[in-house]
Amino acid sequence: MLSVRSFWIKVRPVVVVLFVLFVCIQFVRPRLDNPPVTGDFKAPAEVKAVIRRACYDCHSNETHLAWFDQPAPACWLVADHVKKGRKVLNFSSWDSLSRGQQLGKLYESLNQIEYNVMPLSQYSAFHHGGRVSPEEVALLRQYLLSLTPGVMPDTAKQRASVEQYEKWILSVMGTRGPVADEYNGVGYSDLSGFRDWTAISTTERYDNGTLRLILGNAVVERAIREGHTNPWPKGAVFAKVAWDQLPDSAGEIRTGAFRQVEFMIRDGQKYPTTGGWGWARWIGGLGMKPYGKDASFTMECINCHKPMQPNDQTFTLPLADTLALAEVGADTMRPMTGKVITTVARPKESTMSTLYGNDVAIKDARAGKAYSPGAVVTLVTWEQRDDPHWFGGRIPAALRSVEVVKYGRAGPIYKMYSGNENVSEQARISYIAGLKAAVLP
Repeated sequence: MLSVRSFWIKVRPVVVVLFVLFVCIQFVRPRLDNPPVTGDFKAPAEVKAVIRRACYDCHSNETHLAWFDQPAPACWLVADHVKKGRKVLNFSSWDSLSRGQQLGKLYESLNQIEYNVMPLSQYSAFHHGGRVSPEEVALLRQYLLSLTPGVMPDTAKQRASVEQYEKWILSVMGTRGPVADEYNGVGYSDLSGFRDWTAISTTERYDNGTLRLILGNAVVERAIREGHTNPWPKGAVFAKVAWDQLPDSAGEIRTGAFRQVEFMIRDGQKYPTTGGWGWARWIGGLGMKPYGKDASFTMECINCHKPMQPNDQTFTLPLADTLALAEVGADTMRPMTGKVITTVARPKESTMSTLYGNDVAIKDARAGKAYSPGAVVTLVTWEQRDDPHWFGGRIPAALRSVEVVKYGRAGPIYKMYSGNENVSEQARISYIAGLKAAVLP
């Protein structure tokens, strides 16, 4: 066995080299300044205290480094995290964001906290003050709910919806021009048939005042049927469409003006640097402008979806009744493979519905016409529940009812396949016929 002296003689050159190297790298230090605070985040004292303690070191211009953050190479890692953190969210320039953007950032941050994505584990392991307790999460939830406006009828949104709908009817007839590709090269022309894809789910997002419909291409539909959804197979493409919420005096929310559509495209070989998914979003209503300023917009998508890594980065829970509903009304049409006409939410009743149509019904609805003979429409209604993947949203739960209306030369025929049969058929026919098609570019 080696004596202590012999061992030291052998390892001393290595220790000396490592020490000299450690001293030398201290002179290679990234610059990390604290720029002036231009518009600090404002909130009740107890909320501000949680945000300041857990978030400010990486997401503000008031970064405070612990003594163990100072030496290299630790300072290299810290500086990189702070620079990236400030780019994503900076509480020191809070006033530069619109109220809607502020609320969106807070909801995203809370969801990342709840999924233990933020604060970063390597940060909270050494900075114990960065940890957020369940009680503090509950406090942040209550604060966000207090900021979220209630759903109320809005004359301006109603007018905007009508104007956009009239333009859309014309665009359906073939007058809309080409749409520019997204900055990362994803082309809208390759995805423009999304409005005829299968409806996977729907979401009422009370955090940002939208109704959302999630559609999937044939690869997605097949994967759901075969149970191959984690990971999703190559070629799976999701489209998420968002509309303004348009509530009526009774509290029913219908689709208002079309806001945006965003896509996730599964292809690990083509998109290895963005989590195996291609990302794209077009905004501006029917103007269909590519989102962002350059291809770096994808980092926003990746950061938002980071909590869903165990779910192959997807938030969507496919409707539990998809396969069962495919067989309902097989003598008339298959509701879940019908094309979508519109979607509706009723928070006061805790229900939400999607209206499907066959090709005849779709053609009539998207042309703004009354249903003609041969049209078949199906209204599927679910109970509603909180979205377990996103605080701020509600999604379908158990199936409530399935209603089918067939239009013939003698008039419409109504059939309820499940649900409360003690309803006025004429009233239900009138209600279903009055559900105007959602704008789907």
